Amino acid sequence: MAVMKMVALTMVGPQSEMEPVAREMVLTGGFQPMPLDIIVNDRSLRSKLTTETTNPYDELLAKISTVWKAASEPVPEPQPAGITKDFTLSRARMQVEQASKRLRVWDQRRHALIEEEELLQAARIFVDALAGTRFGPKELADQLFVKAFFGRLSNENYQRLQESGAESPIIINELTATEGNTWLLVLTAPGFEESTRKLLEAVYFRDFPLQDIAGQLSGEDPSADLEKRISNRQRAIRGLAKAAKDMLSEHRADYELLFNRLYTMQRVYDICKGRGEVSGMYVLSGWIPADTYADISKTIAEEAPMTMLMAEDTREIACSGIRIPTKLKNNALFRSFQDIVAMYSLPSYGEIDPSSIVAITFILFFGLMFGDVGHGIMIFLGSMLMVKRGIMRRSLGTVMKMASLSSIFFGIMYGSIFGIEGIIPELWLKPMDDVTTLLAVSIGIGVFTISIGLVLNMIKQYRARDFGRLLFDGQGLAGLVLYWTLCALGMIYITGSPVSEMTANLMWLGIGVLIVVMILRDVLARYLLRQKGEGESVVLNFFEIMHSLMSFVSNTASFVRLAAFALNHVGLSLAVIMLAEMVHSLPGGIVMKGIILVIGNIIIVCLEGLIVFIQTLRLEYYEFFGKFYKGGGSAFKPVGWKRESGKPSSAKGV
Repeated sequence: MAVMKMVALTMVGPQSEMEPVAREMVLTGGFQPMPLDIIVNDRSLRSKLTTETTNPYDELLAKISTVWKAASEPVPEPQPAGITKDFTLSRARMQVEQASKRLRVWDQRRHALIEEEELLQAARIFVDALAGTRFGPKELADQLFVKAFFGRLSNENYQRLQESGAESPIIINELTATEGNTWLLVLTAPGFEESTRKLLEAVYFRDFPLQDIAGQLSGEDPSADLEKRISNRQRAIRGLAKAAKDMLSEHRADYELLFNRLYTMQRVYDICKGRGEVSGMYVLSGWIPADTYADISKTIAEEAPMTMLMAEDTREIACSGIRIPTKLKNNALFRSFQDIVAMYSLPSYGEIDPSSIVAITFILFFGLMFGDVGHGIMIFLGSMLMVKRGIMRRSLGTVMKMASLSSIFFGIMYGSIFGIEGIIPELWLKPMDDVTTLLAVSIGIGVFTISIGLVLNMIKQYRARDFGRLLFDGQGLAGLVLYWTLCALGMIYITGSPVSEMTANLMWLGIGVLIVVMILRDVLARYLLRQKGEGESVVLNFFEIMHSLMSFVSNTASFVRLAAFALNHVGLSLAVIMLAEMVHSLPGGIVMKGIILVIGNIIIVCLEGLIVFIQTLRLEYYEFFGKFYKGGGSAFKPVGWKRESGKPSSAKGV
C-alpha cells in the first residue's frame, strides 16, 4: 500500500535561475514536466505564453560526437557534470566550434577521399573484368542502341534483381564479387532506360556512371595506375584518422568534460522546452514526489532566490479531471511484485497498492499448488540462469525465486522430492492421503483472501467518504458480515456440527436483514447518514446483491483449485515414475528410465509450473482484485539522466 503522494509544482523565475533549477531536477531524476495549459487556466495569460519546443544542445551534442567518430572510437557514456554559471549556451557553442572546426574539415576531406577511392576501386574492377575485350567505359556510354549501367549491390539484393529482371527487358552480366557485394554490368534498350533505373534503385544498386569511370583511366597500364592512386587515397585516409586519434588523445579529458556538460544541459533543456515565457519570466510546471519537495524548495532558495515556487493541491487537480501520475514505493521484496500488479493495471493515484498483499498470497498460492523440493530447486536455478542471461527480467526472476522457495517449503511439508514421497517424512500432510484437509485449507484461504479484499474495499470507501457504501454495500461491511455468516452456515451443514435451532434461525434471519439493508443501501445512507447524492434504484440494488451473492459462492469455490493442482502435481509425478518403472526391465532400461525421469520432470516444471503460475494470477486478479481494485493509473515518468531512447534513470545510478 505505497502509492506515493505527489505535488504539482510550478516555478516562475528568470532564465538565469531556471536552468540551475532544471539541472537539479535532472540529476535527482524526480520531475515529470506538465503541459502549461493544464495549470494555467486563465486564457488571456495562456495566450501570452510562448513555449520553447527545440533543444539547442541536440545540435551541439551531434557536433562534439564527431571528435570520437573521426577517431573511429565509440562515443563515451555520459556522466553527470558540474555546470558553472558561466557555461552559457553561447559559450557552449564557442567551445564546440573550437573543438570540432578542424575535425570537421578533416572529416569532409576524409569523406571526399573515401568517395574518390570508391570510384577508383570501381574503375579498377571494370578494367579488370573487361580486360581483353574491345569495350571500354567510353565506348559503352556512347552506344546508341544499348544503355549500360555499371555498379554494385549486396548479394541478397542481387538475388532479388535476378527474380525481378526475369520479366524485364534487361541483360544482367555478373562481373565479380567482393566482400558481400556483386558487381554488375546491366544492359537495356534505350526506351527502357528510365524503368531500368527505377528497378535498380529499388534493389539499392550503387551506380557508377561510365563517363566518370572513363575519366579515371589514363596511361598505357590503367590498372597499375588505378592501384597506385587507390593506395595514395588509402594512405591519406589513414593519415587523417591518425591525426584525429592524436588530437583526441591529447585533449581527451577536455573533450569528455565538454561532452558531459553538453549532455547534462541537453537533459536540462528537455525539461525547459516545456516551459513558458511571458514578459521575460519563465514558467515551468511538473509533478514531483511529495517527499522531495523540501529538498527542492531548499535548492531553489539557495540557487534561485528570485524564483517563485507554487505547490498545487492534488485534491483540487484530481477533481478537475487531470490524471495525477502514480509512483509506487515498496521494500525490495514487495517491489518485485509491483510488475505482477501492473500486468493487471497500475494503481490510480490515491488508490491502495496491493503489491505487499499480492507478494504474500502469490507465494502462498504457488507453493500450495506446486509443493515439491526437487521441482522448487529446478525453478530456482532456472530463474537464476535466465536472469543472468537476460532472458527473464530481474523483477520476474525475483518473483519466481520467491515462488520456488515456497515450493520447496511446501515440498518439505508434503514430504515430496521430485514427486517421490517417503524419502523425507512429511511435516504436515500428504496431498493424496489428506484430500479433505487440503480442501478445507484451500477454502479457508479463499475465505480469508476474499475477506481481505472486502476490508480493503471498505478502506477505499472510507477514503472517499462514501460511508453509505462502506456500511451498507454488498462489498462493504454488510457484505462482509453476510459472507462470514454464509461461510459459517456452510461449514455447519457440511461438517454436520451440532447447532441449536434458535442459533440457526437467528443466522438465517440475520442473512435476510443484511440482504434488505444492502437493497436499501442508498435510502439508508440518505436518511441515517444524511449522505447527499443520487442513489441507484432499489431494483438495481437487488440485482447487484444477487450478483454479489453468486460471486461470493463462485469466488470461494474457485480456491478449490489450490487443492486440485496440489493433487494434480502428485498425479503427474506418479505418472512419470510409473512410466519410468515400466521400461526398467527392458534392454537398456536403466538408461531409458533415467531419460524418462529427466524429461518428465522437466516437462512437469515447465508445463505445470506455467499453468500454476497462470492459475495463481487468476486467483489474484479475479477473486482478490475484483473486490476492491480498479487500477487505470498512469506511471510517473520523470525526466532522468538517460535519454528517452533508453530507460530513464536517475543520475545516482549512473
